[in-house]
Formats: sequence, structure tokens, C-alpha cells
Amino acid sequence: MFKKNKLDQLAFPLMLSNVLGLVIGLCDQAIMGHLSMECFAAVAIVSGFINSVTGILGMTATRFNILGSKETTSVKVMDDMWAQVVLSVGIGLLSILGMVGCGPFIFQHIYQLNGAVLSDSLNYAMIFSSSIGLNLLLFTCSSYLKIVNQTMYVLIGNTVAAMTNVLLDLVFVYGCSLGMIGNAIGSVLALILNLIIYGYLFQRKGLLTVRKVKWERIGVILWGSIPMMIQEFLESTVFVVVIGALISRIGLQEMAVYQLINQLQIIAWMPMYAYAQAALTLVHQSPSSYRLAIIRSMGMYLMISVMMIVCWKPCIHFLTNQEELILATETYFIGALSLGVFYNGVTVYQQTLQSLGKQRWVLCISFLFYAIGGGLISLGLQGWDSLWVVYLGLAGIYALLAVMMSVKLKVLMRGGLE
Repeated sequence: MFKKNKLDQLAFPLMLSNVLGLVIGLCDQAIMGHLSMECFAAVAIVSGFINSVTGILGMTATRFNILGSKETTSVKVMDDMWAQVVLSVGIGLLSILGMVGCGPFIFQHIYQLNGAVLSDSLNYAMIFSSSIGLNLLLFTCSSYLKIVNQTMYVLIGNTVAAMTNVLLDLVFVYGCSLGMIGNAIGSVLALILNLIIYGYLFQRKGLLTVRKVKWERIGVILWGSIPMMIQEFLESTVFVVVIGALISRIGLQEMAVYQLINQLQIIAWMPMYAYAQAALTLVHQSPSSYRLAIIRSMGMYLMISVMMIVCWKPCIHFLTNQEELILATETYFIGALSLGVFYNGVTVYQQTLQSLGKQRWVLCISFLFYAIGGGLISLGLQGWDSLWVVYLGLAGIYALLAVMMSVKLKVLMRGGLE
């Protein structure tokens, strides 16, 4: 009972926080979507790029989470936390300088923006680039709260900040007529508010006392996070771009269908992300917690998927009113949701193995299967121009990865973790 309660205590607030973040993100997109098509596209490009960089660099906070979950004393956890804080501030400052120096090249030559849109995008990027450091500090705070099993505070902080984000966006975008610049200002101020909330909480707990930074711990965190950064880049950037390029060869409608279904699957995967994070934190205290995490996340994924199928029309019409796109999506929807269940196991297994120090093994096996799977999907599309090739290929990759990771975990467990 203890294992089950502790897993749920960690996972439920994280799950609600993830869902809230998704909903607020959709509201944020809606605000820009009602401003102009150019602003909507520019913000999507710039924020997408910066958020991708944030996700990769945020692996340092995940590394801190892993180290903290293994520590036996609060003093060692605090030493690592302050090392991670210094690292986050340093990365944040370098990110701003990097955007100042490389931003014009990235958005003009890689994303092909020009004229007034380029000028506005660069101004937006200069402001929004500060979110990298702020988010890394927030990731650090939330990682600490996971370690001490206080994830309810993560939900509270994110809820207040997210609601403030929408209000500030409305004020700055429409009230002050700042357009997409107002969106950047509102987002950054909301992150600062979230950080202030965490700061107040930590002050009450006496955790903001000045400490000597142990620089060697910064090296431990940074070096250990490199394989996870590469893993994140491989999965969230390289593989996504490759799959997108392959689908675009089929047709624009298929690309729209894939993106639409992906938006719905992300909602259904919210429990998976929460339970994977909980398993990463708890595996050193309770090695078998990952098994329950997989059962819970898969059960909730199936439950949400069934609800989406039953409420198909409201779900799809919330995202689009294009009847041709809706009909095309209906062809693949149920099959895509069914095949998506394999991704649950991969995510929980992956984070559990990373927490057990097998980051490089996870990276190597993932790279191998993604490379082979991507090649097979490409060959399949040459003979059959259908999204079924993509979905079956992805299901095959995730199923094989899940089996390999499951076997690896069983070997580790027999080796003395239980």
C-alpha cells in the first residue's frame, strides 16, 4: 500500500500540472491566433525553437532529480540543488547571449523569416530567450519537490503562474497593443511569478540560506546529463523532423491529420509523463515502482482514449472545423490511439533506466532502433503512400524498445536492486 500511495502522491499533482500546462498553452495559441496569421506562425516558430532548447538543457534538472533521489541525507541533496541553481543561471545567461549572437542567422536563414515578421520575431526571441534560464530554475525547484514528495506545491505554483500568464497576455497583447512582444513579456513575467512562489515556499522551509557551492557537483550534474540531452535531442528534434519530412512527401492533408491526432494523443499521454517522472524519483526507494507506474499509465491512457472515441465529435471540432480534415482524421484515429499504447512502456522504462545510471545504454539502443525504424518507414512509404505505414512503423519501434528495456530492467533487478 505504501508504494502505491507514494507513487500516486507524486504522480497525480504532476499529471494535473501537465494537463493545466497543455490547456493554458492552447489558450496562449488562441490569443495569438486571433491576432494575425503572421503573428501566430512567428510565435509558434520562435517559441517552438526556444522550448525545444529548454527541453534539452532541462535534462540537467532531471540529472539533479536522479542524484537527489539516491542521496541519504538532506545536506547532500541541498549541495546538489545549489550546484544545479548555479548551473541553471549560467546556462540562462549564455542562452541570452547566444540568442543575441545567433538569433538573426537562425530565424532568417534556417526558418526563412524576413521583413517585418523577422524583426518582430527577433524582438520576441530576445525577450523570450530569458525563459530558458527561468525554466531551468523552475525545473530545479520542482525536482527538489519531487525528491521530498511535495509535488502538490508544483501544482499550486504552476496553476497560479499559468492563469497569470493568460491574463498578462491579454493585457499586453490587446490592452497595451504590444502584439507578439506582449506575449513574450506576459510569458516571462508569469515564469518569474512562479519562481517567486517557489522562493517564498523555500524561504518558509529555511532552504534559502547562503551555502558554499561545491563546483565539483556542477561537473557531476553536467557530465551525467549529456547522454540525456542527446537522447532528448534525438527523440524530440531529429526523429520528429525526420518523421515530419517523410509524412510531408505523402501530402499536406496527411501532415495535418498526423499533427491533429498527435495533439489528442499528447492529452492521453499526460498520465504517462507524470508516472514516468514518479518512477524515476522512487525507483531507488522502491525498485518495483516502475511496474505499477506502467500499469497505471497504460490504464489511464486507454480510459482517456475510450472517452475521446466516445466524444469524438466535440474533441475534433474543438481543434478544427475543416470537414475534409475531420473525415480524413477519422480514418486513422482509433488505430493511432491503439498503437500509441506502446509509447507508455517505453517512456516509463526509459526514465527508470536513466535513474539507474543506464543513460548511455538507453541512448545507444534508442539511436539504433530509431535509425532502423526510420529507414524501414521510408522504404514502406515508397511502396504505399499511407499514414498506416508511419503508425505501424512507430508502433514497431516502440514495441521493440519496450521489450529491450524491460529485459534490461529485469536483469538489473536480478542483479541486486530488489
